[in-house]
Amino acid sequence: MSQKKISVAKYLQIRLEQLGLTHLFGIAGNYTAPFLNTIHEDKNAKIKIVNDTNEINAGHCTDAYARQNGFAAVAVTYGVGAFTLLNSVAGSYVEHCPVLVINGAPTNKDQQRSLVQGMLASHMTGDMYSNINVFRNVTVAAEQVTGSSDAPYKIDSVLNACILYGRPVYLEVFEDVWRMECNPPTAPLVEREASKCQTSARKAAQRVAAMARGKEIIFWGGIEIQRHGIQKEFLDLIETTDTEFVTSILGKSIVSENHPKFKGVFNGKASPKDVKEQFEKAQLKIGLGVWTTGKNLGGFDVWKEDTVLANHSGVRIGASYVANVSLRDFIIFLKEELTKVPFSAYEMYDAEQLPESFFLANNKITKRGRPALTYDTFFSRINSFIDEKHIVVADAGFPLLGAQGIRIAEPNGFVAQASWLSIGYSVPAATGIKCARPDKRAVVFVGDGAFQETCQAISTQNKLKHDTIVFVLDNGIYGIEQMLVNPNPFRGADKVEYSIPDLNNVYDYNEMHRWKYAKLVDVFGGKGFEINTLDELEEVLRQLDNIKENTIIHVNIPKTSIPEAIAYKTEEPGEDEFLDKNWSLC
Repeated sequence: MSQKKISVAKYLQIRLEQLGLTHLFGIAGNYTAPFLNTIHEDKNAKIKIVNDTNEINAGHCTDAYARQNGFAAVAVTYGVGAFTLLNSVAGSYVEHCPVLVINGAPTNKDQQRSLVQGMLASHMTGDMYSNINVFRNVTVAAEQVTGSSDAPYKIDSVLNACILYGRPVYLEVFEDVWRMECNPPTAPLVEREASKCQTSARKAAQRVAAMARGKEIIFWGGIEIQRHGIQKEFLDLIETTDTEFVTSILGKSIVSENHPKFKGVFNGKASPKDVKEQFEKAQLKIGLGVWTTGKNLGGFDVWKEDTVLANHSGVRIGASYVANVSLRDFIIFLKEELTKVPFSAYEMYDAEQLPESFFLANNKITKRGRPALTYDTFFSRINSFIDEKHIVVADAGFPLLGAQGIRIAEPNGFVAQASWLSIGYSVPAATGIKCARPDKRAVVFVGDGAFQETCQAISTQNKLKHDTIVFVLDNGIYGIEQMLVNPNPFRGADKVEYSIPDLNNVYDYNEMHRWKYAKLVDVFGGKGFEINTLDELEEVLRQLDNIKENTIIHVNIPKTSIPEAIAYKTEEPGEDEFLDKNWSLC
């Protein structure tokens, strides 16, 4: 008996529902409309279509949903939509987020007329492979569906790749193909298999255990613990060996930070000062799932004999390398091997010292009478506001560095694009988080420059009746950009007076457009507040639990205030300080 055929659009819908997708993000376009209509017309569909304000916002939203749900999808239209989406997908690729890009393309007739007559339909460049070739650079699989006969195979192949590799994939479907018929899905999609060569994993674990003999050791957890779903194995290792751990900034909240063995975020030179000093004293540092990116290492040298780094590509042991090792296998074997050798668990702090150590960088200033509102005093107060009902989203720059000291009780309760660092990520990301975790309330910390990139996402949150809280930290400048090229304006009493005036002040091109951020709710909807002092912050925080709609809080920060974690940058010359005798790009 022959199977009842279904449309290609329905085939894709079924597969997405099998993967647990509840929300499909994107911007509608005629080339994708037959697919969107298929979902819209199905009164029993498990997927809600969320139309966002632009493709970058939809992409960031999709990325964050994937971090919480394990899989996400975004649908856009050809050319103008797909190319705008590219930045967001690149971030998902770099940070290993399983995202499906669905791109509706012109019909077969349109493609042929372009080839034969040079007649371009909407959004075409004249090269029928222009879109897919661009996305091949930021996906692990990409397919172009031009007919129904191979549509099931191509759809399944990209979805299987997304599952196996945990990274973005791309599916381009010609508009006239959506309504063509094919057989319904029969075989199940693959399950992610994390195991590789167990012999290599065992040998690597034995070598690391031998290194640990007689030493004080500490663990350094990274984002792959979350991405590969091995929090349980990681905690088993911690608790069996009774050993302390820190996390990378990208790996913050891979497990609950209420765990008694958690001792803070180590982010190289950009760590809270005491965390950096204490962590580096450990005789053996074992990184698990930490990536060798600049923002995770912060100038820390992992190529030393006292450092191990295990992740998806293998295990680096000092200057040597063991390939083809599953992180899950390595952690399991390391737990076994460490029970066979005598070692000491390094203690970063005495018990009475701990409360003043890693939760906030500069806790002492908060004990003075009525301190000013700065990054550090702001996050010091926020630290006691955040609890298990919140998921924190921190944007790139000063907000990310300031927020790293917040204690996050909820596993996976801290989200940041801490490697790709596309400013503006946080506000639309909060939309995806709330869609994936409706039981939680997203709290966003974003700089004024980043907020101006993607602020339209607030209107999507209002439309969806979300209760997201957005703190816009307004120092009036692109602070992190100024810091990187010329930190002189942030040096306070140690500021150098150069003969060239530009080196003494914030550059004009880093000055922001001045907005009344709290007034944007008059356009987007929700509640708005503006604060200038810690007392005013306190008053707003008291009201937030009773506010059930999206909220913008405009926080005025002094122009040259910086988080203590980035203060080390002021102690060395910036790239533009060419009058400094110590300056060099070498």
